[in-house]
Formats: sequence, C-alpha cells, structure tokens
Amino acid sequence: MIYIAHRGASAHAPENTLEAFRLALDIGAKHFELDIHQTKDGELVVLHDDNVKKLGASSRKVSQLSCRELRALDAGSWFNTKFKGEPVPLLSEVLDLLGESSWLNIEVKEGVSVYPGIDENLLLLLKKKPTWRNRFSISSFDHPTLLKLRSLDAHIPLGYLLGFTSWRHAWKELSQLGCESLNLSWRQVSQKWVRAAHAKKMKVFVYTINSPEQVVRLEKMGVDGVFTDAPELGMPLWSALGGTN
Repeated sequence: MIYIAHRGASAHAPENTLEAFRLALDIGAKHFELDIHQTKDGELVVLHDDNVKKLGASSRKVSQLSCRELRALDAGSWFNTKFKGEPVPLLSEVLDLLGESSWLNIEVKEGVSVYPGIDENLLLLLKKKPTWRNRFSISSFDHPTLLKLRSLDAHIPLGYLLGFTSWRHAWKELSQLGCESLNLSWRQVSQKWVRAAHAKKMKVFVYTINSPEQVVRLEKMGVDGVFTDAPELGMPLWSALGGTN
C-alpha cells in the first residue's frame, strides 16, 4: 500500500503550501496529492477552495484574480500564525520542489467550464517534465474535463473521483475514460468496488485516512493506496509504534 501526502503534510502545515510539501518530503513521503485552480491570467495555482475567503480576503473567486493578486494573499495564517506570509504556490513551483523521484496526483478542482484552457495548460506544463507519464496522475470530480484530457492525450494517467452517482453510471464513465485508478472516500469504499476496479486493472485509492486502524481495514480489503494528512503514517517506525509521534 502506498501513502499519498494529501495536500502535503497538511496535518502539520497549511495545506497545499510549499511548506506543507517540504515537510512531507522531510518526513520521507514519495507520493503526493494537490489541488489546482487557474487564475484569470491563466496561471495554474495550488489551492483547494475556489475562493480566497480562507486566506483572510473576500470571498472572490480564484478565476476573478490575477496571479499577482492571489500570490499577495496570506495562505498560512489561517492554520497557524507562524506560517504568516506563506503564499499560494504555482503548480510549477511545487513540481520543481518535489523533483523527479516523486509521484503526484493532481486534482483539477474546477473544469474547463470554469477555467477555459486549464486542460491544455496542465498538459503543456507536465510534458516539460522527464518521464512525466510515470510520475503524474490527473483526477477530478469534473468528468467532462477528464474526457477532454483523454481526447488530448490517449495515454495520460487519469484518476476517477467517485461522486454521488450510481454504480452503472460510474462504470460507464470509467469505460469511456480508461482510468488507471478509482479514487473514493473511506465512506464509499467497499469490497465490491475494490474487486470490480481490480478486475478492470485499476488501482483503488481512498481518502482521507489518518489512523492505523483505518489502514489495517483497508489493507485487508485490498486497497492500493491511501491519501493521508499525516504522511508519517506510512513510515515504518511510526507504524511500529502504533502511530505514536
């Protein structure tokens, strides 16, 4: 089972910031997850919400702000004042920080209907990286965006984020997309989903898992990986101590 640092080491630092990813690297994480949006001037930025309310500003949308305006905001103080002044990172900055030995799941939070060209901009950036097909997976709840990405590149690794949809509808979309993974909540996962996904040669990744007890249950189920806010969960010493820091 792999342990995917969910928005970096987000239990210990403000999510989706360079500091959160630095800390995850220091802990020993090799697998990461982040969320992206696109500014009004076309820059890909790493942020979970589609607005900047959490950053102490108004509830303006990311799509209404230039990259410069967004980066002037404080992405750290909401978590702890010691992170005051931490900026919203560019996706390119996080890719440079993680380097070539890391694997990254990129979740597109809003699709092409909100951010025109986000699919093409993302592919353009990723294709600049060596061995990019082995190091990245793109996921989204916005399945039309995944279809658009598949039309742009027949071999790009995609992760299907399961929303509130029927089994039949989900499998129809999965067949169209040719995803490499099924990503779903711990509330949704079942032996049925795991077996069906594995029968289609797909991996199953579950979010968000922060306790050893949950890990044990999911390992027995055959889950391939978990998204965790505490990447130390996957470190041998931490596991041997039963999760004691």
